[in-house]
Parts: sequence; C-alpha cells; structure tokens
Amino acid sequence: MPEREFIEYIRELTARNEAACPWLEVGVGDDAAVVRTPGAGRLLVTTDMVVEGVHFVTGTGMELVGHKAVARGLSDIAAMAGRPLFTVAAVHLAPGSTDADARALVRAISEAAERYGAPLIGGDVCRGGGALNVTLTAVGTPGPGGVVLRSGARTGDAVCVTGRLGASIRGRHLTFAPRIREALALGEGFDVHALIDVSDGLSTDVLHLAEASGVGVRLQEAAIPVSEDAETQARQTGRRPIEHALDDGEDYELLFCLPRKQARALVERGLEGLEVTVVGEVVKGSESCLILPDGSREPLRAGGWEYEV
Repeated sequence: MPEREFIEYIRELTARNEAACPWLEVGVGDDAAVVRTPGAGRLLVTTDMVVEGVHFVTGTGMELVGHKAVARGLSDIAAMAGRPLFTVAAVHLAPGSTDADARALVRAISEAAERYGAPLIGGDVCRGGGALNVTLTAVGTPGPGGVVLRSGARTGDAVCVTGRLGASIRGRHLTFAPRIREALALGEGFDVHALIDVSDGLSTDVLHLAEASGVGVRLQEAAIPVSEDAETQARQTGRRPIEHALDDGEDYELLFCLPRKQARALVERGLEGLEVTVVGEVVKGSESCLILPDGSREPLRAGGWEYEV
C-alpha cells in the first residue's frame, strides 16, 4: 500500500477519536500534531524512525545515525515554525552490536538533541532480532509567529525554498541541520501561509502542501536551485540534475508560501544567511504543473520518495 493511502487510512481511523480529545488542535496530516495543554499552552508533537537499510546503510557510524534521528524529528518541528522543547528516544540495537555501539549511539542522540535545544529526557533501549533502528519523539512549542500548517497556501502566493536540492544521498542526508532558526525567523518576520520541510522530494512535498491547501501550484523548472551533489550524481546516473533536485528527497530544506512582495524581500536578503529561491506560484484550482525552460508545461507528478506499507 502506498504511504499516502496508508496515512489516509490512519487519518480516517483516528478521526473518530478526536471528539474524545478536546485538547487536540491538529491531528494526523501535518508535520506535527498540535496539542492544547492546561493553561492555554500548546505543544507540537512528532515521531520519526530511522531504520538500517532504509534511512542509512549498514556500517554507518553510530554518531551519524544518532544525529540523523534527532535532526529528522526536529525538522518536523521546524516545518511548523516551532521551537524545540525536548526529545525522547527508543533504540533497538541489532544482534551483534556491542556495548560501545550502544553508548556511542545514545551519546550521539543526546549530544545532537542538546545542540539543537531539545535535550533528551528519556526513552527505552532493547536488543534483539532485526535491524538497528531509532524512534525519536520530538516535542516543541509554537514559535513567536505561531504555528504554520501545510494547509494555508493562497492563490497568488509565491512558492519558495531554502538552500539547494538534490542527491542528499551523497552524505547530506546524514549531516544536515534542521532549519529551526530559519523557520522561527520566517514565522516571526513574515506572513507565511503554508510551510513544510522537503523530506520526500520537492515534487512530492509541494503536492502535499497544495493538496492540504486545496490549491494548485506552478513550478518553474529553470528556477529550482540544484545542488552540486545533484550535478555530480547526474554524471553517474545518467539522469538530469533537475530530476535529482525534484525527486530525490531528504534535503530537509524549508518549502513555504507567502505573498510575492515578501518573497522578493527574502530573495534579496536571504533568511538567517541562507539563500531563498522563488520556485513557483500558487494557482486557483487543483491542477499543478511544471513549466519547462521553453515555456511549455507538463503535469507535476509526485516523483519523490514514497513508502510501500
């Protein structure tokens, strides 16, 4: 079953419980849940796994595995323009792992969590059959600009992305920094209507955003910022660099929609020292397309990562 269908199944399954959860403000379907706490406070809650053979290859250093587990979870908090609060981790060690492996992995998780302002406060560890995996729960609070969802894009908005995209498999998927500081600045200083992180690939994640908002998007192929890694990878795969930038995923950059005037200002000055590029616009209706350099257009397909469940 494709991941999207399975998420919809979970959404339908959990919808019946929402009436019994008056404290739940945003449930399944965004990057993190939003929970109201006593005293009118709100929490952002998200859980992610990193699994050997799926998110990293066998033999990857424990330091990198631990870092990625934390960074993936906190990227979801950033994707809501939130501020990290704390993390909890459950670690399953594969057969043959040593005590030194266990210590190195937990130390890496703890150090990364502390570095990004979300200290590790607990969790669980076990050893048994199967692959190494880490399940990390990240909890945050709304940033100064409030929570930003995927579902607020408006017709006429500019579609923007931070950084450069494609071929993160060459190493960036293990070492990336979640865009926490940048997302907080974005939420506080600009009228951001919709926000998501690029985890599954630009082509897929922009369609997630469009679908949640009930709009279409037009992406300009020539405007998409292609990473040097994508250029290098293309020489090895025979694919075009732009295909890697559109579809590879695990870039963990910010993808967001806001008024065009504000987008122009962001492009000129950057975001906390990070480049910002306008890659398209939000359009009325539900049809999305990719505009090619010659001016022709083709339907925008979700070519990024999708799990089969």
